[in-house]
Amino acid sequence: MLTDSLKDTIAFMRKEARMRAYAWGQRVGARRGSANDRPRRPVFIVGCPRSGTTLLFELLAQHSDFRALPGEGHVIWNAYQHPRRKSWSSDRATAADVTPSERTFVYGAIRHVAGGYRYLDKTPKNVLKLPYLVSLFPDAQFVFIKRDGRATVNSLIEGWSLRKGISYRLPEPLRLAEYQGRFWSYVLPSGWREVRRSTIAHVAAAQYVASNETAIDDIASLSGGSVIEVSYEDLVSRPIDTSARLLELLELRGSTEVLEFASHLDQHVSGALSTPRQDKWRDRVDQIERVLPIIGPTMKHLGYETEVVP
Repeated sequence: MLTDSLKDTIAFMRKEARMRAYAWGQRVGARRGSANDRPRRPVFIVGCPRSGTTLLFELLAQHSDFRALPGEGHVIWNAYQHPRRKSWSSDRATAADVTPSERTFVYGAIRHVAGGYRYLDKTPKNVLKLPYLVSLFPDAQFVFIKRDGRATVNSLIEGWSLRKGISYRLPEPLRLAEYQGRFWSYVLPSGWREVRRSTIAHVAAAQYVASNETAIDDIASLSGGSVIEVSYEDLVSRPIDTSARLLELLELRGSTEVLEFASHLDQHVSGALSTPRQDKWRDRVDQIERVLPIIGPTMKHLGYETEVVP
């Protein structure tokens, strides 16, 4: 059984210190900015963690019109929207959560990163924040990536088991069958307390359902922004066609750098936790079968079959 280690604790504390130092510096700089000086037409890649957001980000980041942070944008979004500010409810944020000082801070931070270029962001937890982001950026474009729930849940289980994606130290401990401790990995859904005494597979299923169902509902009700949907399966099976379509929909000029990256997409696996291969989820077929009734309806909403074939 996994428990919190001193190594995990030290690494997490260092990461938190870096993020707080960055946020403090950006707050100081933002005082010289204005809440009216909004960066134009940013692009946000959103999706359930482990659904292909990193691969998609690395692809689009090849375009010379974009500027981005080297990784995920937690240093920006957690400065005001950390769940500890909301009694540890979840990562959810809406337009009602935006404050004037936050608007000035976010605009200043993104101007600092992007300069006069379009800002590109890959923060999977923002899949729960679409109304919040549209309130900040009415002209934003979102690329929502979906993936088969069996593969996504399998990858989430793998990440949890390897102690990857640690995002928060919770105020109360988890009592999972495979892990006892306070560190939460990946996105924090609203029902996390309901699964904190279950299994990693049930946590992963809750993350998959909350991420995708929230996105589906938000996309249907957004009054601003535009959403482009892409499947992980299309991205890896037809990378050049999918990339060309994305550039067109994002109103970007053609890019030999993006298409060259796409032509060798199978060689870019920096976000993979282990060697990618088709149907890798079958290695955990017993765990996947147990949570299939939970993720099945969401998979159907996204257009996926839900059978488990031996």
